[in-house]
Amino acid sequence: MNALRAVAAAALFVASGAAAQWERVANRNVPLGATGEPNLEAPAPRTADGKPDLSGVWLPESDLELEVSVEHMPLPRYFVNVVADLAPEDVPMQPWAAELFEERLAKGGTDSPLAYCKPTGVPMVVTAPLPYKIVQTPELIVILYEENTEFRQIFLDGRKTVEDPLPRWMGYSTGRWDGDTLIVETTGFTDQSWLDGMGHPHTDRLRVTERYRRAKVRELFVDVTIDDPGAYTAPISYTVKSNLLADEDLLEYFCTENEKDIEHYE
Repeated sequence: MNALRAVAAAALFVASGAAAQWERVANRNVPLGATGEPNLEAPAPRTADGKPDLSGVWLPESDLELEVSVEHMPLPRYFVNVVADLAPEDVPMQPWAAELFEERLAKGGTDSPLAYCKPTGVPMVVTAPLPYKIVQTPELIVILYEENTEFRQIFLDGRKTVEDPLPRWMGYSTGRWDGDTLIVETTGFTDQSWLDGMGHPHTDRLRVTERYRRAKVRELFVDVTIDDPGAYTAPISYTVKSNLLADEDLLEYFCTENEKDIEHYE
């Protein structure tokens, strides 16, 4: 997966320098402890309407035990492989999808969308090793991703899922609250995107369900369920943990800047 690693390495390099670009400003939603330091173990803040406040800059947690890394820097587990928790014989892939997956592995990532600076897409963007920022309002949640300066809109105003949509990399997202959990349903995907860095495919029948949970200031959990009967015989589920970057913010980042790899792929 040399091409994937190169793209991820560039993303990590940009992220590592982001903190030096903005003045550090304390997040007002983070309470202070007795010593005056941020109390990241405090209960999650709440909005004026009583919902958990998911706002903030977040970074998906890397898997320190994962064999795949970039310049000795670990990557998030499901960024690499969405079925990492399953034995190979238990992955519920349709035969055609398994064949395509093997073809992508054999090419070493040179046909990955990331290798050509295309969007990461949902659900892979949930695990990308770069910060993202949640902006929360009662009827709309916006997620800004540093990776390629992408964004998502999650509508909470009661609108229905788009019928016969024009396929998109990020899909069309609607959300609702179930107690303290934000449930997001996303459909309308292009089948050009990959589910992960290894190349697990999907079809335009893909439906992604995310459940956002924030019990503490420090951490945000997203339970992801991939349901695509066109490519898999059963849903695939995993949980992504992200950690709060309490005094940092995003910068623009474009993969195409100074890109020099594509000419070597053929």
